[in-house]
Formats: sequence, structure tokens, C-alpha cells
Amino acid sequence: MHDGHKGATFEVVPRLCGSEAQRVNAVDLCVFLTFYSFVVTFAAARMCVRRRSLGALLVLAFAAAATFISTVVGYYLDPERTYPALLRFMISEHDFSAAVAALLGIGAAGAWLVMVPAATCDASPEDSAFRQVGTTGILSASIIGVVVGSLLFLWKDLRGEQRDPIVRIHAPEFVIEKAADLEFLPVRIAVSDQGRIFVSYTYFENWGDVGGAIVELTPNEHSAQYHTRVVADSPLLMRCYGLATRDNDLFVSRTGIAAHAQDGKITYDMAGAVTRLRDLDGDGYFEYADDVVPSIPGSRGPDTMHQNNGIVFAPDGSLFVTTASADDRALDAHDWSGAILRCSSDFTKVDVFARGFRNPFSLEIGPEGELFATDNDVDENPGDELNHVVQDAHYGHPFVIPNERSIIPAGFTEPILIGEAESNYLGMAYATAEALPEKYRNCLYVTDFMQNRIWRLRLERSGDTFKVTEMEPFATLSTPVDIAVGPDGDFFCISRRTENVYRIRLKQQGGAK
Repeated sequence: MHDGHKGATFEVVPRLCGSEAQRVNAVDLCVFLTFYSFVVTFAAARMCVRRRSLGALLVLAFAAAATFISTVVGYYLDPERTYPALLRFMISEHDFSAAVAALLGIGAAGAWLVMVPAATCDASPEDSAFRQVGTTGILSASIIGVVVGSLLFLWKDLRGEQRDPIVRIHAPEFVIEKAADLEFLPVRIAVSDQGRIFVSYTYFENWGDVGGAIVELTPNEHSAQYHTRVVADSPLLMRCYGLATRDNDLFVSRTGIAAHAQDGKITYDMAGAVTRLRDLDGDGYFEYADDVVPSIPGSRGPDTMHQNNGIVFAPDGSLFVTTASADDRALDAHDWSGAILRCSSDFTKVDVFARGFRNPFSLEIGPEGELFATDNDVDENPGDELNHVVQDAHYGHPFVIPNERSIIPAGFTEPILIGEAESNYLGMAYATAEALPEKYRNCLYVTDFMQNRIWRLRLERSGDTFKVTEMEPFATLSTPVDIAVGPDGDFFCISRRTENVYRIRLKQQGGAK
């Protein structure tokens, strides 16, 4: 199929993309601080005019300094706009979040407009001095507390620091620890047979640059943390939702999107592909790219979130690839839509292995060398599926969904597991390492993105398929999007929200590792 097909090389440029949520939080907090300090300054000025004392002047100085500091900090929020220009932009755009922050600032400071006149009313000579000192101290402490606290949060957000949610391991034989800070939103993780760890991500920069990249994690000799190093970076790797290794090569399931309109009809190019990346000169960077499986349907309308996702190599060297349907629940004319593809080990032949999937996301080779796939549920959210994938079987989409009333799924292969409502099974790993205790060996580990869980599943043969005989939580962490297991039995899981890699290892092996 690829006779004469040429590979391509691309320049590797290190690129790390942080979370835009931090900027939004910082802007809202700065707006709150600005309006709070402005109202407080106005109230302090009234108190200074009424009382004309050193204490009143001190309160006014603190309030004015707070207004000045909030304005100065605002200039660091957006490198493309000054702070006044940013405020004008939010007003013109009717920014609801900023409006709420402004109202909170005015509300928090509004009490000053009532408290200051009361504090400056005439008092008897014996308690006047005491009252003035107390009022000055309380008002100054209020300003300092709000301003310093807000500035600390702003400093944290502008530096990109965040407090990680609590993670828990439910298996007493293991410990869980943060292995790496990624500073980008991870998508897939893979561990090679040699123990090399790779993480892929997609970026969309503020100036419009799009693409994807892969980093390699290397151990730090002085701590449990891993270093990150970019090993591939290109617009070619945009939406790299599948990642696998074979020999010394990386394989990425990726897609672009290309739409055409003619006479009122919109069509889409087959922009998906599985791309092989190679490090030709041995310097650690994968500078050579070759589409070994081109012309996959990829991302198309109406649901452009659907595309080709997970990939996995079978023991015989063949490659399995997931392809999604183009809509939530509708027929799709493309022969490869909503299917699992099987590619020969030399990538010269591709055929449809199984059909009837909506948006199959993750693939794994499980017990007895059989293929298993997760499938994202329809918008009604009955729960994601885990399927034992058998050649030439049809898994129901778009005709049936799990537990649908008054529908008998005759002729379709049913899932072996249906998750809870709003479950989101995005990553899988099958652990066979001899180092693992028997209870945790030969088990399937599934990440549930919405339930913030990693599940341990034991599968046993049941006729011509499998059934889940054990299902228990293995770990709890925020938004786990993928999991991989190394040859030594260590698990590596990526968290989308915290932008972290977590390592789960046996306790007794801590000293050796």
C-alpha cells in the first residue's frame, strides 16, 4: 500500500504549553483586587477628611498603595495588552466572570462606606484615643490581609504553581508518588519494552500555532522525580491521541481536519493517520516521520471531537487502530468509520477487524492475547463500554446503546462491562510483570477520567468471550487520562487537570528504585 511512499523529517523545537485556566483565574482575582482597593481608598479618603489624624492618613496610604499595586500587577497578566486596555476589552466583551469579580470586590469593600462614618463619629474624650487606635489597626489589617492574600494567589497563578489534589492508593502493597511536572495537558503515555517513558500532548498557542509534541521522561539520580525532554515536536503531530512503541520507533495516531464546501455540501478529507517516528542519528530526537497508515477518516463533522484514537501492537506484530464515527448516533458512509482496523506487521495491508463503535478510545492486548477496547458512550451518558473485540463482530453503534429500554440487541456483540453513568474510560494497561503480586498480575487497569479512578479488573474466559470477575479501585487521582506499565511492574499514569505524571510502585521495591 505504501510502495514508493517517502518519509519526512521535521525540526524538533522544544515547546511547553501551560494551562489557560491560570490566566483566567489571575485576571478575575486582579479585577476583584482593583475594585476592592479603589472603594477602600475612597472610604479611607473620607475618613481622612473627617478625622485628619495620623492613623487615618496611614489607612489612606495603605489603601492607595493597594490600588497602585493591583494596577502594576495587572500589566503582567496579558503581554499583548496593558491593564487598562484589558479592562476595557472585558467590558466591551461583557465578560461575565470579570463582572462577578468586580461585584465581589465592591461588595467586600462596601461595608467600609458604612463603617468609616460610624468609626469617626464623636466620642467621649476618655475613649476617643482608644477607639481611634483600634479603628486604625482594624482597617489597616483588613487592607493588608486582603491585598497580601490576593497578591500571593496572583503570584502563584502567574508562576504556574498549583496545589495538587490528594491522590490515594487503594492497594496497600503499593505507593503512589508524583514522578514529573509536565507544564502541558498530557494526552497519552507509553512505556517501551526497554522501560523508556513517553508522553504526548497537543498544543494551540495564543498566536495561533498548532501542533503536537512528545516528551521522554528520564530518571533523576537525586530524587524520585523524572526529567522531561522534548523528543518530537511538529504541526504534523496535532491531536496525537494514540501512542505506542515498537523496537526503537514511536508510533502516533494523529489527525488534522480539512473541510471543503461546494454547492452547499460540506465534505472532509481523510486527515487521520498513524505515523512512525524514528531517531535516525541516535541523538535522542525522533526527526524522521512516515505515515505507515494514511487516509484514516480522522476528525470530521458534525462531531469533530471524534477521530482515530488508540493504537496497540499484537504479539504477531500487527497493529490495531481505533476509528470513530462522525456523529453521536448516526450512520456513517465511510467503510472505516466506527471500527477497529487491523494492519499487517509490514503495514502493507489494512482491513476492518470489527465494527459498531461510537468513539473507541483505548486499545489493549489482554489475557490470552485477545483484544480489548473502550468505547465512549453517547451523549445520553449511560456509561462507557469495555469490549472484548472479536473479528467480524458488530458492537451495536448507532443502532443500540447499553440498557436502552424496549430494545433487544439481537445480532450485536454486547460489552463485557458498562461503566457508571458519566464514566469515561480513556486509558488501559494490562500488567503481566512477574514482580507484581499475584493479585495484581494479569489484570487490566482502566482509567476513569470522570470518576477520578483507576480500576483494577480481572478477566476470565466465559465461553467465547470474557467476563469481569473482579473490579476494585486501584488508585484515586484527578482526571487520569492514560496509564502504562513498565517491564518491572511500575505503573505510570498521567493526570490531565494537574498536568502531572504519577508513578505507582511496590513498597518493598522503593529502596532499589
